[in-house]
Amino acid sequence: MRDSTENKITMAFIRHGETASNRRKSYLGWTDEPLSEDGCEMLLRNRKNYPAADLIFTSPMLRCRQTKEILYKDQPYQIIEKWKEMNFGSFEGKTYFDLNGNEDYQRWINSGGTLPFPDGESRAEFITRCKAGLLDCLMELEKQVTVPEKVVCIVHGGMIMALFDSYGQGSYFDYQCRCGQGYECTLSYAVDANGMVKETSISMRDEKLIFGE
Repeated sequence: MRDSTENKITMAFIRHGETASNRRKSYLGWTDEPLSEDGCEMLLRNRKNYPAADLIFTSPMLRCRQTKEILYKDQPYQIIEKWKEMNFGSFEGKTYFDLNGNEDYQRWINSGGTLPFPDGESRAEFITRCKAGLLDCLMELEKQVTVPEKVVCIVHGGMIMALFDSYGQGSYFDYQCRCGQGYECTLSYAVDANGMVKETSISMRDEKLIFGE
C-alpha cells in the first residue's frame, strides 16, 4: 500500500457496442447477448477515437468484454462483478410497444422509473451496486505500484448514468449515451489511514462526451 491520501486520475466510462436487442430498443439487462455484426464494425471503424488506457476494467457481461477486445486488443483487463447492467426482471427482452398497456409497466412509468422492475431491481438498488463496484475498482487501483494516469471502464449505459448521478455534476438522465459512446472525466478520491477509499471523497468532474464515431 502506498503512503498516499488523495489521487486524481483521468477515467473514461465507455458504453459497450451495439447488440441486436439494442437495435430493437428492447430492455437488455442480464441476458448475456453478444455484439451484433454492425456493432463490431462500428467499433472497429472508429477505434482511433477512443482514449488510451493504462489500465482497463469491464463489466462481466459478454458485450462489454467483446468491446474491450475490439478497442484495446491484447491489453490486460480486470472484471468488476458488480458492474452488470440493471436487472430488468420481467421487462427483459421487451420493447416499449410490447409493454404498452401492461399495468406493471404503467406503474413503473408513473413512478419516474423509481419503482423496482417486477422480479428485478430498483434504480436505488442498482445505483448502490454500481457505487460499490466503483469502490472495488478504486481499491484495485490502490494495489498498483503507481496509480495509473488513464483508466478506461467498459460498461453499460445505465451504469454510466448511475455513477455520474452519484458523483458528477448532473443528474441521472443527463448522462444517457448511445452504444459505443461514453464520458471521460477527472475522478478524484481520498484514501484513509487504513488504506481504504473514502466513498464520500469521490468526485467526477470536467466530464466530456466520448462520441465513438
